[in-house]
Amino acid sequence: MTRETVGSASNSSLPQKVRKFIKWASHRDGPVRNWRYIPTHVLLRKLRSESAEMRAYAAEGLGGVGGVHAVAPLINALGDNNSTVRRFAISSLGHIRDERAIDVLIPFLKDEEADMRCATVVALGELGLGEDMSSTPSVQVMEALINTVTDTDRAVCSAAVVALGRIGNPQAISALNELAETTESEWIRRYVSEALHQIEEQNA
Repeated sequence: MTRETVGSASNSSLPQKVRKFIKWASHRDGPVRNWRYIPTHVLLRKLRSESAEMRAYAAEGLGGVGGVHAVAPLINALGDNNSTVRRFAISSLGHIRDERAIDVLIPFLKDEEADMRCATVVALGELGLGEDMSSTPSVQVMEALINTVTDTDRAVCSAAVVALGRIGNPQAISALNELAETTESEWIRRYVSEALHQIEEQNA
């Protein structure tokens, strides 16, 4: 093959490379049409940092800019040896509202740390709302939150009550009424009253 032929073949492939690059860049998940692309990939790299502080920062940040690309890495971060990283990963999965997170989050409702259980309740509450804020919550989310209103920690219990009120599913009414009758906390009774009011309004 002559130099002219090689040069011609190289030049003919250039437009293909340009078109391929434009297609990638303009893809809905690419850097042009999706402003989250660049910060998401930066944070995903930091999520693999040797520094626990940096991993925690990345896990927290992905809740604001991460989309579907961040779900699997955040799920992996739930096994991090640092509790702050795990807690931020839980919260971010709630913000992203991808149903793949439901099954892996529910076991954290049994965590010995109340802060971890509370973060999980809030995250499941977000997942219960769904992507469009009005979709029917999954059975797993409802059952998990209803069971958590009996948590011994008041903050966790209150978070579950608030989440159930926001979701607005009548399935929670019986458990909320029972909690109102058995709790010794006036604050929890107030949360229950507000939650029941929200459920009633959403189902009127």
